[in-house]
Amino acid sequence: MTTTIGLAGCMGGSGDDYIRYLGWGGNTQDSAAEIFERWSEESDVEVRHESAGGDAEMISYFQQNRGDVDLCLLSSYGVHLARQEDLLSEVDYSEVPNYGENMKEEWQDMPYIENDAFFRDALTQGYSINTNEVDQEMASWQDIKADEFDGELALRDAAASRFTNAALAIGEDVNAIPDDDELFDDVVAELEAQHANAFGLWGAGAEAMQYLREENAMVAEAWGGRTRALQQDGYEHIEYIIPEEGAATITEDFVIPADSEKKETVYDLLDFVYQRENLVDLSDMLGYPIPVVDTPDVITNLPDYVDDPDDLAWVDWSVVDPVLDDWQETFDQVK
Repeated sequence: MTTTIGLAGCMGGSGDDYIRYLGWGGNTQDSAAEIFERWSEESDVEVRHESAGGDAEMISYFQQNRGDVDLCLLSSYGVHLARQEDLLSEVDYSEVPNYGENMKEEWQDMPYIENDAFFRDALTQGYSINTNEVDQEMASWQDIKADEFDGELALRDAAASRFTNAALAIGEDVNAIPDDDELFDDVVAELEAQHANAFGLWGAGAEAMQYLREENAMVAEAWGGRTRALQQDGYEHIEYIIPEEGAATITEDFVIPADSEKKETVYDLLDFVYQRENLVDLSDMLGYPIPVVDTPDVITNLPDYVDDPDDLAWVDWSVVDPVLDDWQETFDQVK
């Protein structure tokens, strides 16, 4: 498998005068870089940045270039995939005391983390509406099926998240679908009902924002952080909603590749990142909520913020991943 990873500097070498970070690129990368630079100024250790387009690309890079990454940002799905290939280092949370002290305990204990990841933030996938065009109150996944949205709805082109949100819409848990054929049929029926209004599907978050910005869509499945950025660009009439049933979740988690030889230096960097003031600044720059203790308004006011992780849907990838190809085939038929 080839990779289109973008290299920002020379890889390889020895010593702890630098560490190598692999992230998502864009605003996510830039926000982390600003916090990392503060640490570099104190530690005299450079952070060399690389970026990749997604979990699969990152994991491919791990496999082909063992030892060339010291810290990485993966989603919960990426953590699952990397774990299957024994690509992650087991971590000692006591080496990063600020993580335990400054992150809310209930978010540290997410079930997909098995002593190999540091939770950072969660992106939600609810929907955004054009309040200039939408007259009715919007609070549920059921609301997007209203007749007035025929041909005015955009949904995400991703089987796992669509199954997750369709299951939520009928009050069910996505993780129960693989073992329940009747539930599978019910969720597919809900998918079909939601897609009846859809004129298009988006693969990248920027596409959803374009649909809303150009008024092609009155309602679009979306991410809160993307919607916040659109509001900051002057589109204050675009409003983000986490439906009352909940929303699919995408996490961002720091991991240390198993082949890194700079684990102790990475621990030092992470302990700096998880200082409360740095987490607050990082969350504000990202536009996604980091669940710090005594959460300030600058975070609680973010569109994706929820008090309790149980307000969101969390995919158990060990259960869902084995059936994902089948779900994709069904989803393609629905589309």
